[in-house]
Amino acid sequence: MDEKFLHDTGVLLTKVSKATIHNYKKFSKVAVEDEDISVCGLEILTSLRYYPDKNTVSDLAQNMEVSKGLVSRNVEILRKSGYLNTYQDESDRRILRISINSEKALPVLLKQKKNLFSLIYQMAGDLTDEQLIQFNDTLKIVLENCKNASLDKETKLPEIDYEKFLF
Repeated sequence: MDEKFLHDTGVLLTKVSKATIHNYKKFSKVAVEDEDISVCGLEILTSLRYYPDKNTVSDLAQNMEVSKGLVSRNVEILRKSGYLNTYQDESDRRILRISINSEKALPVLLKQKKNLFSLIYQMAGDLTDEQLIQFNDTLKIVLENCKNASLDKETKLPEIDYEKFLF
């Protein structure tokens, strides 16, 4: 790999990440425009829908990679609006469990799913199902590598003339 390719790849990854986040928020906002739900609240509902056993504020915060405070505030808003139910854990009464009120939440989640599937297929363009599966597998590897990246980690780099790259 040459240094320009590596640079351009880093720039491309950044642009794809920003565009994906922008579109995710835009497509999600449409799903909740007539509801009293933020995009964060929608992510809480989605997380509980797909991972119902990860049903504490701590679980949700970890899964969504946001603060517990943000999740707590949104859970309370969703509870008051009737989208969520909360209950104490039977074995440890200090733990508050959260569940979806399906009657109210599922129509919103369905609308969001349709929007996000539309976004995914628009982003995927003409990729075949096999290419999309391979892309998904590649993204998982890149995500894991991003999580493990560290300046303290010894990394074998290709032979690059860095001065040539800068001048």
